[in-house]
Amino acid sequence: MTKIAEPSTGWSEASIDAAMRVAQVSMESAERMMRLQLEAAKTFIAEQAETVNALAAAKDAEALTAVRARLAEKTVHSALGYSRDVYAIAAQTQQQLSEMAAQRFAAYQQQMGSAMEKMIKAAPGGSGVAVEAMKSTMVATQTAVESITKAAQQAAELAEANLKSLADAAAIAARDAKKK
Repeated sequence: MTKIAEPSTGWSEASIDAAMRVAQVSMESAERMMRLQLEAAKTFIAEQAETVNALAAAKDAEALTAVRARLAEKTVHSALGYSRDVYAIAAQTQQQLSEMAAQRFAAYQQQMGSAMEKMIKAAPGGSGVAVEAMKSTMVATQTAVESITKAAQQAAELAEANLKSLADAAAIAARDAKKK
């Protein structure tokens, strides 16, 4: 009988390492998001003070309208910038996690392939049907994972394109509002 305990020990160590890397990436992402939110809060407070001063300095309706238009444009640009930054953090994190998952799956496939080869070599005569069934299952699993990975990548690309379109539309709307 073939000894399979050796690869499984490596799997455990690799799983622990992978879990630690996922935790590290997640914490780094959360830290970047917290810094972004803190900066946004600081900016918001500063902008509110500026808004109060600008509104207090306005002498007539025309000046108030100009202040309102300037504030609206500034708000749209701030929101777009914040959205882009949030998306950049999320996209970077998603890419790092996807790469780790792909590496982990490739290592798993290699280990399973090696274990499968050992089992095939040690298989008793007449077990060809079982061996072929195992090979077929491995191929089907690999194909399914590749399809899921491709679909996830396409979804991420679609989300990025939608965010860019939304940002572009908001920038155009802000520019058009400024012209009025």
